Amino acid sequence: MKTLLVPVDLNATTLNTVRFAAAWASHYDYQRIILLKTFYDNIFSNIVMSAEYGAVNQDFMQSHREEAMTQLQLLAQTIGSAIKVEIAISEAPLLRAVMEVISEETPEMVLLGSNPGDSDGLVYRNIIPIAKVSPVRVMVVPAGYVYQPVSKALVPVDFQAMHELDKLNKLKASPRWADTRLLVLNVDPEEHYKHPDEEFREVESDLHEYLKNFQHEVFYRNDKDTISSIIDFAATNDIKLIIALPGKHSFLYTLTHKSISEAIYRAATVPVVILK
Repeated sequence: MKTLLVPVDLNATTLNTVRFAAAWASHYDYQRIILLKTFYDNIFSNIVMSAEYGAVNQDFMQSHREEAMTQLQLLAQTIGSAIKVEIAISEAPLLRAVMEVISEETPEMVLLGSNPGDSDGLVYRNIIPIAKVSPVRVMVVPAGYVYQPVSKALVPVDFQAMHELDKLNKLKASPRWADTRLLVLNVDPEEHYKHPDEEFREVESDLHEYLKNFQHEVFYRNDKDTISSIIDFAATNDIKLIIALPGKHSFLYTLTHKSISEAIYRAATVPVVILK
């Protein structure tokens, strides 16, 4: 059963994240959405309870859990009946909880809502750790972003990581990707593309071979700042999705090793999918 895993905080970002997840799942033929809530990090985590107040605090904790379950049920109802919705509860830290659900339920993707204005949000604080260790692809959706059909997707590519393009073919499991045009961007400050030699032409030919199953077009830019170049290109070309490839020479490597928070949140002006 094609499954989408959505960790939730039950904060202001959650409803929009779940609405986006429902629209994405419907369009790309998912049959199941799992809403994951962990109680490991909550308002009671740092309270040292004395014997005198222990019973009272236990009542508060139970009330908090019951309220959370009610909110989760209401969120599930917003998804509708066409997609099966399951609620997963964990006592573990979020990263561990996500990995446990991935192991047990084998979702195709983890979808994370991102809101830099909510720095206390548990999901927000765990975006980078989840993106780095998840064995399945991860999508980061910016706060307030409303689902739009992906007519154009941006694929930043370093020619030294060309083989990673093969992971795009996993997306072809849904016929809906046939409607999406891939704009492949190589940021090359040294401008090799202006004076291509035989090696460059061979690499470019390999690129087209990897992408032969997709509508695609290749673009080059000579900016010094790779992240800024990618974001500017996305903004000026009406990009609806950025697809990040794994590997040392990829966009993901830049996100997870250089200016981590700044890079990923600047990138997430549109949804970002990190392939695995």
